[in-house]
Amino acid sequence: MATVCAAAVVLSVTACGTDDATTPIDPTVSVVKEYSVPENVDYNVRWSADPGIDLLSRPAVAVRAYMESYYLAIHGHALAAGYPGFADATSQQRDRVDFDYWNGSDLERLVGTQFEHVLALAPTEDGWAATVCSGNYAVMAEKEGRFFNLTGPSPQAETVRIVAPEQTLSVGSESLAAEGAERAPSADVFAGWKIAEHEQAARDQNAYAECDSRMPDIRDARPQKANLPHDAPYPTLAPYPGWPRYDEN
Repeated sequence: MATVCAAAVVLSVTACGTDDATTPIDPTVSVVKEYSVPENVDYNVRWSADPGIDLLSRPAVAVRAYMESYYLAIHGHALAAGYPGFADATSQQRDRVDFDYWNGSDLERLVGTQFEHVLALAPTEDGWAATVCSGNYAVMAEKEGRFFNLTGPSPQAETVRIVAPEQTLSVGSESLAAEGAERAPSADVFAGWKIAEHEQAARDQNAYAECDSRMPDIRDARPQKANLPHDAPYPTLAPYPGWPRYDEN
């Protein structure tokens, strides 16, 4: 991932242009009104990014949609738990997780806040490559009135490679209308972007230390071990940037 981090400097120039206009994602044929986040998932996701990375750019929106869908599919024990378009966007993904196979384990009610940070986002020959920090330490499972954090203090450093539709390769810095108060999109925000590869553990070991410094809570304030009991959950903060109501646009 060293080459990805270096190339991210290029994006930091193009993503900060003077044109503040945003382009909506056309929902005319892709709104899925019956989609909803799995009932057992009550946590929200808050995103941040390194300077120069626009969370509303086309590649960042695809990365956001994929990472949120990935964890929803894991926690919901189903491919269909991901956002509209998730199944198609991952259909050619190398070593895609079989989300529908879970050994009969029960769904856990999850609360709190998941922190995601885009550490690097850089163009490739056919799309973009991202390094994403996942801070799951503030997501907690509720069991008999007590709350148990899913992980210890260290965020995960993950890498995602996405393939862009051919006609959008040159507009990676264009901002989309992809923010709002909703927890999840009701439209297919993947819009033809495909996930080629997702490495749950980044190859660049330096990314772990960098991810640790990007979390909003200092390390000592985070749960120090996984599965510790707490009397109260971590606050469920509002989603950011969140998603708009596509069916009302």
